Amino acid sequence: MQVRKVGAVAVGALATVAAIGGPAAAAPGLTTQQNAATTTTATATGAAKALDKVGEPFFQPLITIGTGSSINAAAWQICGSNAVAGPGAVITSGTPHTQLGDCTNSNVKLKQDTVPGLISILDDTSVNAVPWQVCGSNVVAGVGLQAAINSPATVVGDCDNANTQITDGKNVAGPSSLVSVLSGSIVNAAAWQVCGSTAVMGLGVSAGFDSPTTVTGTCRDSNNSISVREPQAAIPVLSNVVLDVLPLQVCEQDSLISLVGLSPAINSPANVLGGCVPPHTIYQ
Repeated sequence: MQVRKVGAVAVGALATVAAIGGPAAAAPGLTTQQNAATTTTATATGAAKALDKVGEPFFQPLITIGTGSSINAAAWQICGSNAVAGPGAVITSGTPHTQLGDCTNSNVKLKQDTVPGLISILDDTSVNAVPWQVCGSNVVAGVGLQAAINSPATVVGDCDNANTQITDGKNVAGPSSLVSVLSGSIVNAAAWQVCGSTAVMGLGVSAGFDSPTTVTGTCRDSNNSISVREPQAAIPVLSNVVLDVLPLQVCEQDSLISLVGLSPAINSPANVLGGCVPPHTIYQ
């Protein structure tokens, strides 16, 4: 960049000197010299700008780490539910919980538009560590006891947890990397969702008595989509990939045994009217 700028200034200076010297010898006059100098200076400025525009795309950092990325840690959401989110006990009687609208937790959308370094690490990448969502349910999400008596849990809408979309950067001009590690990727660790159910996500007992669980919309957990960026790098290492570790969705279920604990549901039907979309990945 700097070499091109110096070159542009040098060319402009020489052109200016030549222009001032030439007309002064043929037809002396201050006005003629000033006009010639002004014209030549404008030309030199235009040449410098042109060289700058040509030079810009070639600037590239040596190394980039986590540029344009998203990191979520322990994003927990309790939505329209009877739940224990840590250690303790929750007992509700005649207390309905109703959420009017969608419940969204730890959902990410990124575009691969970062100019990567020669070594690109975790650029344009989504990292979700332990995103948990309890939606229209009776749940122990930690350690303890939860009992719902005549306390329905209802969500009028959709439940979305840890869903990620990474779009491509094909319309972004720029250099590619020599080596890329986990760039343009999705990393989900223990993306768990309990939706329209009575369940235990941790350790304990979750009981429902005359307490139906209902979600009128759709339950989606760790639904991931990646548009692969071309070119990725000369040596791509786990780039434009999805690493989904221990995804779990409990949807429209009343199961007596749920992970480590008991979840009895008596006269407490589980309903998800829009269906359940379990963890999956789409590459485009």
